[in-house]
Amino acid sequence: MASDRPEHKITLPRITRVALENFDLYSRQPNAEIQIEKGVVCLIGANGLGKSTFLNTLNFGITGAIPDPDRKFQSAKDYYTNAIRIDRAEDYFTGRITEASRPLARVTVELTWPSVAVKVTRDIFNGSEISNLLINGEDISAGVDSSLANLGAAYEKTVLAHSGLEDFAQFVFLFHFVCTFDEGRHLLTWDHSALTNALYLSFGADPADARTADKLQNEMDKESSRGRNVRFSARHLTERIRQLMEILAEKDSGDFVSLEQLRAKHDVLLAEQAHAEERVRTKQNELRDADLRWTDLSASLTKLQMEYKRAFSERIQHRSMVEHHPMVQASISDDACAICGTTGIAGNLKGKLANHFCPLCDTPVEPASIGDNSIVALRKLDTDIIRVRDELSSVLNARERISAEMLAAEATAKAAYQALLEFENGNAKALNRIGAGESFSGIRKEIDKLEAEREKFLEQSQIHYKKRDKIREKLRLYEKELKKQYDLGAEQFVPRFRELAEEFIGFEIDIQLDHRQGANDSGFGLKLSMNDQLRLSPDKLSESQRFFIDIALRMALTEFLSDTPATLLIDTPEGSLDIAYEARAGAMFSKFVAEGNVVLMTANLRSSQLVLRLAELQRKQNMQIVRMTDWTELSEVQQSEETLFMQAYQKIEQVLL
Repeated sequence: MASDRPEHKITLPRITRVALENFDLYSRQPNAEIQIEKGVVCLIGANGLGKSTFLNTLNFGITGAIPDPDRKFQSAKDYYTNAIRIDRAEDYFTGRITEASRPLARVTVELTWPSVAVKVTRDIFNGSEISNLLINGEDISAGVDSSLANLGAAYEKTVLAHSGLEDFAQFVFLFHFVCTFDEGRHLLTWDHSALTNALYLSFGADPADARTADKLQNEMDKESSRGRNVRFSARHLTERIRQLMEILAEKDSGDFVSLEQLRAKHDVLLAEQAHAEERVRTKQNELRDADLRWTDLSASLTKLQMEYKRAFSERIQHRSMVEHHPMVQASISDDACAICGTTGIAGNLKGKLANHFCPLCDTPVEPASIGDNSIVALRKLDTDIIRVRDELSSVLNARERISAEMLAAEATAKAAYQALLEFENGNAKALNRIGAGESFSGIRKEIDKLEAEREKFLEQSQIHYKKRDKIREKLRLYEKELKKQYDLGAEQFVPRFRELAEEFIGFEIDIQLDHRQGANDSGFGLKLSMNDQLRLSPDKLSESQRFFIDIALRMALTEFLSDTPATLLIDTPEGSLDIAYEARAGAMFSKFVAEGNVVLMTANLRSSQLVLRLAELQRKQNMQIVRMTDWTELSEVQQSEETLFMQAYQKIEQVLL
């Protein structure tokens, strides 16, 4: 490192191991583990195997939060408070981990600083809490005071003590906004608020100053927003005052009868609209009642039918029901045996039944009594079923009628609203006069009232703007100091950024610090130039240029701000690259790793020149490949092309040798 570099207190940890337990998204290896021993660790596999999920889970293990793909930065504290909400992690991991594994799934990450080793474990579905913690091999979880909250506090204290940061929110900010380029594709280069905070942490002499500046920036933005909001309210009142002043400027027609007629017509239209809307609500309630009645009756019918079936089944099992057996009844009715077809047997059957014998085996059977309770119950159930069916039919007819009536009522309500709207738009000024008391004195009083309210809003806006200006004055002192520190560090930082970015882009590129000093602006941006042409917004670059220039900036920042080698987590945006730039991106990654830094990256398993160039430059001594196709089941399409996957692996392995 250059000797003229401003003193920095930030020390980023090295990630040495990541272990998952019961993470059954990876069905073949739910207990996957990676030892990070080389400069490049490439998780390579087909689409949909969980590469991005692994990086997010690693980030969760380190920070207790998953990077928000739509992350917006106002302050490190605000972002951290939102990021660690328990529902965010639950929503993310639900669907990735099965219900059976939810209580068991966890992630363990091992981090090292020059003088301490930390092993932290978090249960996936327990928010940001820490379930197990080892510091330099000592199991903190086994202590007397080892509640989850205390484990979290011990972890954060250790992180801050060895990172040199002021609070844990800064640590989370660095990992989510600077050290991670994930599937959200957040562009730090063009996020002025987040970039300003990153510059304070990178170039400021003290992280405490970065936290104070971050807080002042947030307070200034809030006061500015409050001032704008009350000014907007004042403008709204100004427009209302203007409308009333226009009424005062008109000649008074003195046509009192006309105003009375106008009021009467307006009242009629209001009443018609109210009546129409009430009728719609009434029909909605009637339809809801009909649906409930239908549901109740359907349930009752089902219950009665089940009771009837059960009672009938019990009845036919009784011997007294022999005469009702279908074969007996068919034989008597057809005067022919239903079994063998012999004719002229009806009389014989009737005789046996009359004497209470079974017509098939001549066994005596118990006669059915006229007052048999089971028959009475069956008849009652049958009557109830018929009644409920009739009621269901009636409810259905009523529902169809109510639906038609509700549609008509809605059409009437819409027409009434339209008639009222057209009347009010056509008679706005006269109606304003009526609302103000039908007299110029009433309008004048209304104007005076509105003007007083407007003045109050304007006074409030001035108060907010004065607070904003005072905060801005304090913030300017920190900005002045940061600019000074940046000018010192730029001699090292800017050339390194240019070296990395130009390795990818292939032509000259430069950045300049842009100090934003407008009335409502503060903080810093970076003016990007390519071939001496300013590119002030991301849409002035291609997608691949945006992504990999942003990655180059992160590389330069992390390398500059940390006293130890930096680690970047990169969900590689290979899809944005054409074949000409793939190899150049690999060369850029290799330049970063050559300084002792680490890249933990993902890549699709295809003939990627990015991975091949990295493998060619780093070889097996400094690059390890993690085959994620071994972690989970492949889809049918992927299984059919498994030979191609093996060929791609072999090609990379050959280059690594």
